[in-house]
Amino acid sequence: MISEETFHQKRTVIGPLTSVRIEEVRGHLRRRLRQRPAFLAVSAHTGRGLDRLLDSVVELFDRHNARVPTPALNDFIQELRNRRQPPARNGKRLNLLYGTQTRTRPPRFRIFVNDQTLITRDYGYWVENEMRDHFGLDGVPVSIDFIKRS
Repeated sequence: MISEETFHQKRTVIGPLTSVRIEEVRGHLRRRLRQRPAFLAVSAHTGRGLDRLLDSVVELFDRHNARVPTPALNDFIQELRNRRQPPARNGKRLNLLYGTQTRTRPPRFRIFVNDQTLITRDYGYWVENEMRDHFGLDGVPVSIDFIKRS
């Protein structure tokens, strides 16, 4: 069984349903719920899957409270510079200088750059996705502020 909310979301996307198996819509849900916590099938009627759900809640809470050490973040920023050339405009190239984590719950990072107007949407998303992968922040909101170094 699936949750009522998920059923209604699937029903809106797929059409009127009398019954649905999670395997039938798993691919569609993955595409729709990208960068969100993994979906879990639970049964309110039998209690099936509740242990997995509670384990997932604890794991997501730990990620939500995650603290990334500044040296590790700065090493990661250096890797990013080497992995993909930052965008440029009018002969001026973006330079990711250094970063720090400013908050937890949810994780928020401040990355200092030479000129924040050079950041493209695609590059910002790429940095965020790489950060999620590298520091294990899947399923939690991550905020990154690109700040011009003063």
